[in-house]
Amino acid sequence: MAKAIGIQMRSGIKIYDFKQPKEEASIGDFVLVETIHGEEIGTVRYVGKTIKEKKEQPLKDISRILNDRDVERLSRLKAEHEGYIEIFKKKVEEYSLGMKFVDFEFSLDGEKVNFYFTADSRIDFRNLVRDLSRQLQKTVLLRQMGQRDEARILDGFGPCGRPVCCKKFLTQLDNISMDMVREQYEGSRSASKVSGICGKLMCCLAFEREKGK
Repeated sequence: MAKAIGIQMRSGIKIYDFKQPKEEASIGDFVLVETIHGEEIGTVRYVGKTIKEKKEQPLKDISRILNDRDVERLSRLKAEHEGYIEIFKKKVEEYSLGMKFVDFEFSLDGEKVNFYFTADSRIDFRNLVRDLSRQLQKTVLLRQMGQRDEARILDGFGPCGRPVCCKKFLTQLDNISMDMVREQYEGSRSASKVSGICGKLMCCLAFEREKGK
């Protein structure tokens, strides 16, 4: 058995287990980790989880916990380069790509920029990446995400008047269907009445259904 620390990346709601470091980590801390996309900054969502570690797939170490100076640097880099948003949008329009900008963030060394976007289908953005890299003089990565992940990043309030669940506490996105709507609401009810700010059926339909069983 091993102790794991749960890390959530900016790009999605899924939480990944990493080896708990000897250095004390707290929920909400930012950490530097190595993923298939290279170095990424994630947020600690839980600590001290006991799991059975697989020999063929051992837990990865986190690179380090970010300190206040690191967090301040990332915030400053983003604030100083807000113009990247308009550049990205203009380039998307120039290439006639059906992409909607969601957010961007820098790597800790300031040499890499991740742009997050949504789209109705898969996009071939290779030429866009090359063009942006030349113009910004940075390594540019584009990450497509779903509408629910977009809502989590942008934050906001659901129809119930409370902060959206995906931002506040959800750690996985369940499949939501109209069957759940019919089970929980008498009579007919249009999808627009049970949709969240992301335009998808509300995530709470899943766990409310469980409560009702």
